[in-house]
Amino acid sequence: MMFISEANRIDSGRYTTNSQSIQFGPWHISYDISCILPSMCSTKVVCERDNDQFCQFCIYCKELSIPHFPDMVFPKNILRLSHESGATINFNPLDALKRVSSRVEAIEVACAEAWQESRPDAGKKKQTFDWTFSTDYKGTLSDNVVVEQTDELIDFELLKQKDQILFYHDLTLFEDELHDHGISKLSVKIRVMPSYWYLLLRYFLRVDDVLVRSHETRMFHKLNTNYVLREFTAKESTAKDLNMPTSQIKEADDVIPFLPLKYKVTEKLIVNNDSNS
Repeated sequence: MMFISEANRIDSGRYTTNSQSIQFGPWHISYDISCILPSMCSTKVVCERDNDQFCQFCIYCKELSIPHFPDMVFPKNILRLSHESGATINFNPLDALKRVSSRVEAIEVACAEAWQESRPDAGKKKQTFDWTFSTDYKGTLSDNVVVEQTDELIDFELLKQKDQILFYHDLTLFEDELHDHGISKLSVKIRVMPSYWYLLLRYFLRVDDVLVRSHETRMFHKLNTNYVLREFTAKESTAKDLNMPTSQIKEADDVIPFLPLKYKVTEKLIVNNDSNS
């Protein structure tokens, strides 16, 4: 049985969150969507008590080692897939930003100084880090999800079939325009069809006239199977090597098919459910 539910709520951090969910076999699929992370502490008196009651901004400051956050972070934008066994897969911006490097690669330094000078605290001592917020985040798995290498591939021919879409959403986790030098964006979208669910987590980076990069994680689950296929691909090219019009490089869907593949891995995510053994 499948059903869709909607809800609006206000959490303890005073964020108004809209949510929607669907039941698909043993999976409960839901997303929350809310507002942008504040640029400063919103409850200073409470946060200074240091008793594990912190606003979202202070949580990010404590959990992340990077000195700056993307211009737009949506801390309550979360996609969750919960299995009836208790296993979970979720996608959230905090865990994604934890995988941003504390170093700066040479190919990205050309615009880095201009970007750092544009930040509100530019007068402070600079800390080097990957100012493009590149992340190889593939989702957050609970402990009872077992990851195995596999040669099985996602059935893209099935994905092309024009079946009824039961559930769909495209969720932005974070975005930064790199001080008008390009775009850095992480988003996740999911669609549920009568016989499967499929999602795409995409990190897309464009540093104008310098570099284009994508890290994409695809997950696919077919009804009446006990595993999820996960495919991760990393692609990258310098703008010079692409030899494409600037207008075609701006949109992820237009340029990613032309990027050379740097790395690919396909895995099975198996729910460790004792009742199935």
